[in-house]
Amino acid sequence: MLNPISNNKRFDLPKYWRRVASLAFLFLLIEFFDELNYTLFGAALPVIRTDLTLTYAQVGLLFGLPHITSSLVEMIIMLLGDTRLRKALVVGGGIVVMISLILIATASSFPFLMVAMILGFPASGAFVTLSQATLMDLNPGREPHMMARWTLFGSLGNLVGPLILAGGFALAWGWRWPFFLLAGLALALTWWVWRSPFPARHFASETPSGQLPTGVREIIREILRNLGAALVNLHLLRWIVLLMLSDLLMDVFTSYLPLYLTDVVGISPAQTSLFLSLAILASLASDIVLIPLLERFPGRKVVRLSAAAVALVYPVWLLVPWLPVKLLLVLVIKFITLGWYSVLQGEAYASVPGRSGTVMAVNSLAGLLGGVIPFLIGWTAQQAGLPAAMWLLLLGPLSLAIFVPRPRKIPNPVPSTEKPQTP
Repeated sequence: MLNPISNNKRFDLPKYWRRVASLAFLFLLIEFFDELNYTLFGAALPVIRTDLTLTYAQVGLLFGLPHITSSLVEMIIMLLGDTRLRKALVVGGGIVVMISLILIATASSFPFLMVAMILGFPASGAFVTLSQATLMDLNPGREPHMMARWTLFGSLGNLVGPLILAGGFALAWGWRWPFFLLAGLALALTWWVWRSPFPARHFASETPSGQLPTGVREIIREILRNLGAALVNLHLLRWIVLLMLSDLLMDVFTSYLPLYLTDVVGISPAQTSLFLSLAILASLASDIVLIPLLERFPGRKVVRLSAAAVALVYPVWLLVPWLPVKLLLVLVIKFITLGWYSVLQGEAYASVPGRSGTVMAVNSLAGLLGGVIPFLIGWTAQQAGLPAAMWLLLLGPLSLAIFVPRPRKIPNPVPSTEKPQTP
């Protein structure tokens, strides 16, 4: 946590908290940018697939292979994020994200697009995930609540993305221009991070002597110590696995939904972009409802009930043949996946206080397995059809409904019958 104590005798506390608020707002804008980028690519995917003649298997590789190859790189980045190198990593990640967006905008074939994705995944980890980790460190004890705000900004980015693309399609501008625009936005945010005074002490571990580790050996020793402790923390590992499974009905579902709507349901790419905006509005409403809801009810209870509801609604969506009902149920699913990412990620951070970078390093390591899932969906779609592959996503809500632990019960204090002793 940031320490407002300064060696300066005339320390300006209001100015200090203004800087903290500005830094937090910057991190939330970075999440807005990240989800804007993600949703734009998903909404443009049907057109990109046609333009570059991609198969379902290649689409699965685009989502899965970069995830796998970046997992080890991201793990190292996240571990280094618990040292004084965090700001440099965020700035460097922003620059590489900008380069990957330019490569996507100019891609002419599947290998070219794959290289851009492989570059962009670990760079996003440095730029976005370390920003999230720092935001959590600024708010110890309220991680799920801050994650709810983080998710809200992400949903706003999700909402804007398809609208921008649909407007571009209406003007016959094609799918490439938004990625040039995103590259410029990435550069602006990276410049803001570089200009911002990152707190140098709140995330860095101390040596036994009470000083920050400065030498390479000290940093490596501290990194290994943090990682070793995290890998044997069963509470952390449980939340990481549940996060990975919850992603089936979040990012994986969002990734394949445009293809499902165009190839199975039969609506046009422009109509798909507009409908995705409605689906994101449903997610945005869910995120807005979640913030006051977490102030009144335990996050674990919210996730358990939400997952049980999704496990009932999702099969109905797959089976129902009527287009209006099918589209309506997408909105329902988007609304009732309430608090999954916010609560689960917040619980993961809370299980290892003060080691947010290490938490995300373990999350990246789990991504080696998680990255196989999108490819498995794509491979199944290639073999048995996309409708059959979409049934695999049901594993997500079923896992949450069964394995998310119940909220902790705080016992009522028993009044003592003994008289207080007089000192």
